[in-house]
Amino acid sequence: MSWIILTFISVISRAIYGVMTKVMSNGIKVSAYTQAFLLMFTCGLLALMVAPFAGGVSFSLDGVNAIAVALLIGGSVLGNILYFAAMKYLTSGTAQITFSSILIFNTFLAIIFTQLSLNLVNILGVIILMIAVLSVTSGKIELNKRGVGLMLAAAFCFAVFQLSSGVVSKQMSVINYLLIAYLGSAFVILLLKLKVIYNDIKNTKDYSTYKIILLTALPSLGNFVFAYFAYRAAPEPAKVAILLTSQVVIAVIISYFLLHEKQHIARKIFAGLLVIVSAILIKM
Repeated sequence: MSWIILTFISVISRAIYGVMTKVMSNGIKVSAYTQAFLLMFTCGLLALMVAPFAGGVSFSLDGVNAIAVALLIGGSVLGNILYFAAMKYLTSGTAQITFSSILIFNTFLAIIFTQLSLNLVNILGVIILMIAVLSVTSGKIELNKRGVGLMLAAAFCFAVFQLSSGVVSKQMSVINYLLIAYLGSAFVILLLKLKVIYNDIKNTKDYSTYKIILLTALPSLGNFVFAYFAYRAAPEPAKVAILLTSQVVIAVIISYFLLHEKQHIARKIFAGLLVIVSAILIKM
């Protein structure tokens, strides 16, 4: 299967996951740290369940770049913590605009550290993708320096995570990648916020909470799996990381159908068309 198709399946999965996190946040009453831990831990357990059917787990890390693994886990953990911290200070519109900087971080980090080569057509594609992301921004825009700073840092960390995934995916099996990305991150968050997570789980009496988390974990797993294979198939994995940022646009389109967010539908459709155009240009 073409890497561009794998990338867009990953984008759609990530967009569904993004919508599900909105449902989850509204439906369960635990801290952001506990949500992040439970999601990652659940995804890790799902990966373990399918491991026997996907080649099993390899305990050998020969040939695996340890620095890339550390950056992958660190980017995921710090990205999630900073993101949730930033959301305390930002409106939805400001958060969307600020987080879209991940496209810029992905592009520049890829050029500096992965020797990504972009021609003028590719650059035009990146610009169109940025326009698409910004065009779906909605909500009140307010500048809060602390919140914006935290969100920029979160976007940078997630860019590091995505680019590190591109490196690691070519060095290990899909199951090992999933276990490191999910359980590695969950373990670090558990160490950092053990007391908070323990108290949240202890005081949770509504077991439908775990059903919502499971339903949210499934598209997240799909996102990681298809991104993994896209990274492996792409001649330049950094381009996959750049295109993954289009999930912002797809998420607002999916929200139209699942959450009945029907404002600015024409603008959302136009942004979706821009994403397709940008993908064609970036692939060239």
